Amino acid sequence: MVMNIEEKIELIKRNTTEIVNENKIKDFLKKGVVYCGYECSGEIHLGHLVTIIKLLDLQKAGIKVKVLLADWHTWLNQKGDWDFVNKQLKQWEKGMKAVGLKADFVKGTSYQQKPD
Repeated sequence: MVMNIEEKIELIKRNTTEIVNENKIKDFLKKGVVYCGYECSGEIHLGHLVTIIKLLDLQKAGIKVKVLLADWHTWLNQKGDWDFVNKQLKQWEKGMKAVGLKADFVKGTSYQQKPD
């Protein structure tokens, strides 16, 4: 199903509390990329669906989705050793893909300072 611009805007606005500048949504749809970052300090769970569902809405509206899996921050915040952190990242990506998210998954260590 192909959505028109009004349907895309309604999908983006659905289940939101506040939109800072509604006038920019049309411009955003033309060239938009949305980013959401997660510190993967524990297992992905149902509570994360709140943001994941909105990412799915944005994806359905034709916006490119990028997800930062913040392995570096998880390790810096002493939430686990590298083995734990890497296992969590794999589970998070697997869980998000399982609900249909087709995002560009980026690990923090792919561009942030290395722990060595």
